[in-house]
Amino acid sequence: MLKTFVIQAIAAGLAVFVASKIVPGVRVRKNNTAIGIAVAFALLNLFIGWLLRAVLAVVLLPAALLTFGLPYLVFGLLVNAILLYITDKLIDDFEIEGFWSLLGTAGLISIAAWLLPRIF
Repeated sequence: MLKTFVIQAIAAGLAVFVASKIVPGVRVRKNNTAIGIAVAFALLNLFIGWLLRAVLAVVLLPAALLTFGLPYLVFGLLVNAILLYITDKLIDDFEIEGFWSLLGTAGLISIAAWLLPRIF
């Protein structure tokens, strides 16, 4: 559990830092803020992520039955985007402008969260 939490925090921190450099519309005003963003995102994922995943699983069920599960391919991306939006509103030195910037950053977090456990 603790290892998963730490890996999720590292993945979020690295992805947000990289996104602030390459994705237009993502701003991290201080480099130390990336650490705060990582911790806040990981805590939100720990405390709210399970509820969000359960609600989205039920909401997406009819579409999943009709399309043989295709909505579940973007399920993690949706959860990360919602949690990242909440993190953006909680932290003043972190700013995401626009839907596509939010989705791109959530995609980077999803890729990093998938990749880091396979490395460590």
